[in-house]
Amino acid sequence: MTNTTQRNSIENFLYDTSNSHARESLVNNKLLFDLKLAAADRGYFLNAYLPEVDQDGFDIIFDDQEVISKIQLKTVMKGAGTSNWSIHKRLLRPVPHQCENFGFEPSPTGEGFGGGVILIQIDAESEFTIKYFYADVITLCGFRDNLLRVSRPPRQDVVQKFFQKLSSGAGSEKIVLSKSLFLEAKTPEALLAFMGLHNNLSTAIWRLHLMNIISPSLPEDQLPAPLEILKESINDELVELSPRIRRTP
Repeated sequence: MTNTTQRNSIENFLYDTSNSHARESLVNNKLLFDLKLAAADRGYFLNAYLPEVDQDGFDIIFDDQEVISKIQLKTVMKGAGTSNWSIHKRLLRPVPHQCENFGFEPSPTGEGFGGGVILIQIDAESEFTIKYFYADVITLCGFRDNLLRVSRPPRQDVVQKFFQKLSSGAGSEKIVLSKSLFLEAKTPEALLAFMGLHNNLSTAIWRLHLMNIISPSLPEDQLPAPLEILKESINDELVELSPRIRRTP
């Protein structure tokens, strides 16, 4: 970590623990601006709603007039030692009518909001820059089922243990989500795409293909295309959204 005496004024401000609420406000407003600007470029206004109480595990709701996405926000300074965050299980679990499609029990122990987590990484060493990372049950199942062509893939035993914990216990319980299970978004437009919201970069086809492959009720011979072709299609879309997705040789 950069020595305190060598930091610039912005970095000093952001690292000062007494400014934690101000830092959160600053980066959240940056996120809102970036996403709303990306949505405007697509031709619509992105609504953002704040919950009145903080008890369900999400900080903000995004609405593109067709899709609603409940999101937990986490912030980390680049170079900080933090590499995992506690998230409400209910946030990450699929919505009731999709539980069985993801292999979750259609009961209070399997149902959730079908939301996601945005991790905001701040780099203020030379200038104030932001990187966005994303995770939800669809991308997490992509890791679980080895469908994502990622660099530095997480260990499978770690992923399987994560899903065992996610699919058991009360929704109000928390689960640890590590940075290795996030996908970095190349741009705010890519972040919209990860949330399934309207954007200029990608359709939602990759999400649909992932859900079809993941679904235990859809045998491989009933998929809309051969499995390997679907996997390539998914990753060919995702490579435009995340630098962590590797291109084919």
